[in-house]
Amino acid sequence: MDKRQPAKMSVLLESAQETLTGLLDISEIEAGLQTVGWLCRGISGETATRAAAARGVEVFPLSRYSRGKVAREGLQLGFAAIEPREIRRGVQDLATALERESKTIRH
Repeated sequence: MDKRQPAKMSVLLESAQETLTGLLDISEIEAGLQTVGWLCRGISGETATRAAAARGVEVFPLSRYSRGKVAREGLQLGFAAIEPREIRRGVQDLATALERESKTIRH
């Protein structure tokens, strides 16, 4: 097991708290290679995935793992193979993408 892994999760959570508040709620996990981010502001997982990809961030909508409609829109976020510096950059780019999308769907 990579002893840097908990540090990577900490980097993800700290970066998310700084930049994704109100856009994505990240589930905390004790160990693992990925976690779930629950989307806020009515953004769909597919829309978020496309917006993130346009900024060079790879995430996957939870709807891809469901046969029917999901109860709550979210994203699968992988972090184990990513260096902390890149995690911070990815979180910032994801925040920018989600912020733009949330502005286009305001009621």
